[in-house]
Amino acid sequence: MGRLPDLERRTELLDGVVGYLAEHGLADVSLRPMAAALGVSVNGLIHHFGPKDDIVVAALRRANDVQTEVLERWLARNPNLSQADVLRRWWRWINSSPGNLAIVRLGIEAAALEATSSGLPGVVRSEQIGLWRTNVEQRLIAEGIPLEHARVEASLVKAMFTGLVIDLLATGERRRLSRALELALSRLEQMVWARAGLSDPAIPAATRIRASPSGEASR
Repeated sequence: MGRLPDLERRTELLDGVVGYLAEHGLADVSLRPMAAALGVSVNGLIHHFGPKDDIVVAALRRANDVQTEVLERWLARNPNLSQADVLRRWWRWINSSPGNLAIVRLGIEAAALEATSSGLPGVVRSEQIGLWRTNVEQRLIAEGIPLEHARVEASLVKAMFTGLVIDLLATGERRRLSRALELALSRLEQMVWARAGLSDPAIPAATRIRASPSGEASR
């Protein structure tokens, strides 16, 4: 098989870097063990991505892109998914594989690290929260929530979801956390329905995605 073009090889390597960082974390990142794990030289990594800090930034943005692609696939199949049901799908996705959970954990770790210890620019750290929060805000506006309320609600929703993921990482108690998520999302739905003048969801309950106690979703 011929040598992969540079762009193709770069994407392949970048996905490998994302996986490595998701498994090993961002603290005390060293290029030598990373390169060894990926089967390339340190110079090879630098050739494609630049110095260590640039490699980490590229990997974090690639991890965000991967999650954006997941969301786009869901919405392509079901454009009318509510924000609450999108979050139910995210919870199911996170719980479906250790790799998915690790990618989300990576973003949380990046957001929480001090710039002095991580070397990450502030804008990169804020992206780990801001991209999710902005997406939630835009979708709530589309569901009829006024901008000023959507901005606050999106901040609460993002903080709630991040807190559940951190709790999951610390305890592994999926049943308890899935029930807590459902309670929070039911409250979010009630707010959206009330804004639309409804007392019940516009979508029949039998067709909505719910997070089950095990962390899986049911229809």
